[in-house]
Amino acid sequence: MKEWVTLQLSEKGEITLEEEPCIIENVIKKLVKGDYFFPVFYDKKRNYDNKIFLFRGYIFVEYLKENKVYSEISNSPYFVGPLMINRRLHLLPDIKIRQMKKQLTKLTRPSIKAGDRVRLLDGKYKSLDATVTEYYKKEKEADLKIELKCMHILVPRVPIVYLKNINIEERNNNTLKNKILTFLNENNSKLSRREIIEKMGLSNKEIKRISTCLSRMVESKTIQSKKNSSGNFLFFIEKN
Repeated sequence: MKEWVTLQLSEKGEITLEEEPCIIENVIKKLVKGDYFFPVFYDKKRNYDNKIFLFRGYIFVEYLKENKVYSEISNSPYFVGPLMINRRLHLLPDIKIRQMKKQLTKLTRPSIKAGDRVRLLDGKYKSLDATVTEYYKKEKEADLKIELKCMHILVPRVPIVYLKNINIEERNNNTLKNKILTFLNENNSKLSRREIIEKMGLSNKEIKRISTCLSRMVESKTIQSKKNSSGNFLFFIEKN
């Protein structure tokens, strides 16, 4: 069964992978034979600069017994060398690499359909919100309509890897908002953020979003807040 060598990047290698991953890929092609896996997605056509990392610091190459360069690769300024344990190459089974590839693919394939609201993560219209007018499932691309105050812009064939589905984000925020409203309505006391988390039994994902959600609810006057004597904010619903 195929096994893999873990190559640790040097500081220069990490910076280069962040800025120009094609350089590291070309070095690997020259130094080693066989297959390789970069835990990063980038646009090889160079139309977009955005990169998606599964993690940083390492890349993986197929282990071939006849290939003697693994212990010599540290001569490259981009690598510290192969990962060793007790002076022996640390080899990963192929199933681990296949799992990593699936995880990276999942990160680069957001769920998108016609009519969804999305945010552009890269390109000329980076950070703008748009509506998906057409989704091309096979090519993993979408046509977008960006609505500005004075005009509408049609943007064709944007790879979905450079889009974020904000419909899902908004649905998640609304769900948490409704849970907080229900909870505060059922409790007459003023509660801190920590008390709300503890008493509601929120998930880790909800805990990460709760500060932003509470701030937005106060800003929209959905709920109220005030500081206690310790300087902590308490949240509550004013009941007549």
